[in-house]
Amino acid sequence: MSTVCIFLLVFLTSCYGFPDFPFYNVSLTWDERVDDLVSRLTISEMVGQMSKGNGGTDAIPRLGIKPYEWWTECLRGDVQQGGTGFAESIGLAAAFSTDVIYDVARATAIEVRAKNTVFSKQGKYGLGTGLSCFSPVINIMRDSRWGRNQETYGEDPYFSGEYAAAFVQGLQGDHPRYILTNAGCKHFDAYAGPENDPVSRLGFNAEVSMRDWRTTFLPAFRSCIKAGSYNIMCSYYRINGIPSCANKELLTDILRNEWGFSGYVISDAGAIENIILRHHYLNNSVDTVAACINAGCNIELGHPTNNIYDSIGQAVSEGKITETRVRELMKPVWYTRMKLGEFDPPEMNPYKQLNLSVVQSQEHRQLAIQTAMKTFVLLKNLNNFLPTKTGIFNKIAIVGPAANDPHVQTGGYSPAVDPRYTTTPLMNLSRLGNTVQYSNGCTGNTTCIDYDQAGIIKAVDGVDLVIVCLGLGTVIEREGHDRPNIDLPGKQLKLLQDAISNSPANTPVLLILFNAGPVDITLADSNSRVVAILEAFYPSQATGEALFNVLTMTGPNSVPAGRLPYTWPMSTDQLPPMVNYSMEGRTYRYINYDPLYPYGYGLSYTSFTYSNLQFSQSILAGNDVEGSVDVYNNGQISADEVIQVYINWQNSPVPTPKLQLVDFKRQYIIAQNKIRVTFRVKGESMAVWMEDNSGWMVYSGLYGLFVGGQQPNQNKTTNSNELSGMFTVTNTRFLGRL
Repeated sequence: MSTVCIFLLVFLTSCYGFPDFPFYNVSLTWDERVDDLVSRLTISEMVGQMSKGNGGTDAIPRLGIKPYEWWTECLRGDVQQGGTGFAESIGLAAAFSTDVIYDVARATAIEVRAKNTVFSKQGKYGLGTGLSCFSPVINIMRDSRWGRNQETYGEDPYFSGEYAAAFVQGLQGDHPRYILTNAGCKHFDAYAGPENDPVSRLGFNAEVSMRDWRTTFLPAFRSCIKAGSYNIMCSYYRINGIPSCANKELLTDILRNEWGFSGYVISDAGAIENIILRHHYLNNSVDTVAACINAGCNIELGHPTNNIYDSIGQAVSEGKITETRVRELMKPVWYTRMKLGEFDPPEMNPYKQLNLSVVQSQEHRQLAIQTAMKTFVLLKNLNNFLPTKTGIFNKIAIVGPAANDPHVQTGGYSPAVDPRYTTTPLMNLSRLGNTVQYSNGCTGNTTCIDYDQAGIIKAVDGVDLVIVCLGLGTVIEREGHDRPNIDLPGKQLKLLQDAISNSPANTPVLLILFNAGPVDITLADSNSRVVAILEAFYPSQATGEALFNVLTMTGPNSVPAGRLPYTWPMSTDQLPPMVNYSMEGRTYRYINYDPLYPYGYGLSYTSFTYSNLQFSQSILAGNDVEGSVDVYNNGQISADEVIQVYINWQNSPVPTPKLQLVDFKRQYIIAQNKIRVTFRVKGESMAVWMEDNSGWMVYSGLYGLFVGGQQPNQNKTTNSNELSGMFTVTNTRFLGRL
């Protein structure tokens, strides 16, 4: 840094009246500033930071330090303080586009940052006012019934890792000095159900084999760390008997020593007190705080009246933790706040120039519409019923508990519904008919216990088109609430049957679903009267407009190209018990049944042909396979296609997944045109976890390669083909514990 630059930085610091401590000196390195700040703290002051993950940290007036709130939810919009509501995470995953998740993260972070500047000026430091995000959720969607499936990126660890990296980068920004907000990947680790059925998450012990832990539950978090996340949240669960927030193997051996994580770990809300109250792993706060501090948990997110970390001072005095250890755990906490720009003059940080005009801006509202359109998965389309047009139906019926309820279409961890910018199916799809007949059919909510059969029969009488909107919503699936099965709730199946049987025999029925976890729709899939099924997930505020655009193919990105980010079983009978953490029979990687819809499945309004597959035929262990393929759009409609690349192990000496996604790309292809698409199979994607648990090894041998618009060898096929080949890996290469 030049002398002039240093002088300017020091001048700016003095102009803003910061106290004369070295940690305010912007000409020093970050580490020098952090070391100075931490060296000045008393034990009591450190407790006021480490025990206050919830409710705002203590101010330290003598050092000019203000309170800070660590808890802000940024999953797909600013949850606590309101803002643009983007589609739910599981839907964003269906877009199969890291650009989509990056754009949503970036827009969310911009709105969070703008509001933080206002809150700071107003002296507000409550829940959701800070810049540290408890996002993204990158736990694996292991069971269809888990209440938090909607917050995840689906069932594949590689895919979840790619999405996590893009989200972290979007959330934290690309400024050379400051971060926009800071990401926090959660929940570490092996947290994927149950919430409450059949047992409570608060005391649950996930019994996980080392192979499943390493190959399914940990990889996405490693990708999160490689992308630069500042925060990891330890979960409620025990892993093989040890609570996550007191698990040294997890938080130190793996996270810090193997992966090189230098950020901070924060507990889930109440997770540390539950080590005593629910897990009964320890029986007092001093031993518990010692276990968590020594394991590597920096901050407790507790309840203000029952903070276990308030006992840090006593644990130090009793010799159960050292003061040096406490100070070391403080350093990444203050480093984060410094990188957010808290101790620098505002003029130095361009992010502090953002104002409230960015919240629900026209740009962000348009992004909400475009991203929602990219999330929709077309599951069925008999005789190319879709796209449809306005003006061809005289009388239509729009029915079901999700037809006109903004909360059902929104899902969990979303900004509050803003009626100014929120559209529902009824509001926009009414344009498809000259006359619209509507019935909710379910009194109250999606539980549909009280069913208005007469209202449904009346609504579908004599119509030319029936649109049935069914689903779950947060009444049925959410944090803290699992489903006992995958059946449609209450009388929703009866509603669908009545809509079919009481409408004219030649009237098409369109089913639109609003859910995260799969539901049993085998009847709709097999019934010829149901001409189309669209999985909408939870599109949030843009629902009505996005649906209209896609159903009528209006405007750009209006051809459905979403792909299922999970396996959709036919019925609950195909699912292992929720509490069984073996991956056998779960996800496309280990499946032992024929699903209703496979992972990666989704239809289009056009079709694609793959040809001329070329790739490296032989590589040295640890090297990448580079390849390319031609993709031709056969139809008259320009559209996106999702290219999926899988491998399998033909002769591995250790157990492997049956199939593994290794690359994916969402590409726009002009009608009746061909593009050449390149792909890469990373060397580490071929690695398997060794039997002696020593690490990852790429073994020599034969590998299968599959490239196309779907998984290979599926009974339920899409509008495209897939190609396959084999490549050989020579020698072996040990990659360590990665």
